[in-house]
Amino acid sequence: MKFDNPVPLTQIASLINAKLLGNEGASATGINEIHVVEEGDLAFVDHPKYYDKCINSAASFIIINKETDFPEGKALLVVEEPFEAYLKIVAQYRPFQPSMEIVAASAVVGEGTVVMPNAYLGNHVVIGKNCTIFPNVTILDHCIIGDNVVIQSGTVIGSDAFYYNKKANRDVQYKRMASCGRVVIKDAVEIGAGCTIDRG
Repeated sequence: MKFDNPVPLTQIASLINAKLLGNEGASATGINEIHVVEEGDLAFVDHPKYYDKCINSAASFIIINKETDFPEGKALLVVEEPFEAYLKIVAQYRPFQPSMEIVAASAVVGEGTVVMPNAYLGNHVVIGKNCTIFPNVTILDHCIIGDNVVIQSGTVIGSDAFYYNKKANRDVQYKRMASCGRVVIKDAVEIGAGCTIDRG
């Protein structure tokens, strides 16, 4: 997820009650999974097995549960529960926004695209030109569909990723990770009936 505008690390540290170490004057441009992070992104890690991988990734800022060495120019946000910190950030910068319209007011549909009955387009969905969206397709928030795409009936694009954080030391051992990503379908793709493509 990219933030609408860069967010000062001091603001994020205050939100999640973190000790900020390193590049305190920086701003984060988004929060992302470790295997797709980019410069300017936040990532979180809560297991020693993955500390080095996360700290030495492309992520500029790491939410972590231990003070440790890190490369110059980066920053650590040290908290007791990084996963809970992640959930707070998602709730703040990408809160769930229900849309009761069959096509959300913020959805954009390109010229020549046909959206058939009972197809649902969520908030901030963008669909390119000359696409065919068949009946009963669901395209959820923030997903992007390119030009000349065909999506057959019953397909769901952008449902929540299937990820649960397991901790034995709490009442609810499995906590669902809030999905703040999206799905991007490039040009000239055809997706068959009854498919599901989850968001990041």
